[in-house]
Amino acid sequence: MAFALLATACTAQPASGPKPSDSAAAPATVQVETRSLTSTVVLSGTIVPNPAYLVESPAAGQVRLDTATVPGANVEAGQPVAHVGNESISIPAAGTVTDVLAVDGAQVVPRIPVAVVAYEGFGVVVEVPPSEQYRMYEGALSALVNVVGGPSGLECTLVTPRQALDAADGAAVLCLLPAEAAVASGLDTKVGLNTASKTDVATLPLQSVSGRADQGKVSRVNADGTHETVTVELGITDGVYIEIVSGLQLGDTVTAFPPGIG
Repeated sequence: MAFALLATACTAQPASGPKPSDSAAAPATVQVETRSLTSTVVLSGTIVPNPAYLVESPAAGQVRLDTATVPGANVEAGQPVAHVGNESISIPAAGTVTDVLAVDGAQVVPRIPVAVVAYEGFGVVVEVPPSEQYRMYEGALSALVNVVGGPSGLECTLVTPRQALDAADGAAVLCLLPAEAAVASGLDTKVGLNTASKTDVATLPLQSVSGRADQGKVSRVNADGTHETVTVELGITDGVYIEIVSGLQLGDTVTAFPPGIG
């Protein structure tokens, strides 16, 4: 089950083929239809020991550090290291505090790093290539790990890697493996990152749209048979279909292949 998820980069069934028109000379067409989409990006990763991750503030407000939050302190999963307003800033996974980044009493905004923790087990570092960064949307929501030659379908805890503080290091995802996972440093992995999921949205087959993120173009077939190039706003894609946020209505017909750029 888990292997099947990671072996594909989408959850949709194969796109239905273009609908041939009555005239052999006319281009094939497809229609805007409603469906549910899940974006799963499959990338390579490497297992590393004791990866460092950021503990971030969940809200804006004044930070109050716990008196035990000092470099070298051992912390357990769920243990608060600070508070902001009425909310706790808790540790997602056990480890050792290596650095305290926030000043007690300082005002912070959401997602400001408060501390750095070195995980007590193994994690998977995934470098996100530029070609896939458009599909990260709001970031990874969940992940499954297949270890090459080892266990498959490992659930892991997504955290922000320490290297995120250094913009020059580029985009990366860190996933903390269960403490009992039978793995070793340096092993290669395949990681399926669930980056977005939407239900009952307007879609077109990906092949009918020029563009893969934010904005694209399609060739709409009007009621009188004429073709019109239309700019559409694009949402998420599962690699087979893409969400049409605006620019077309359900039931609109477009050519099965997008207009050229000339």
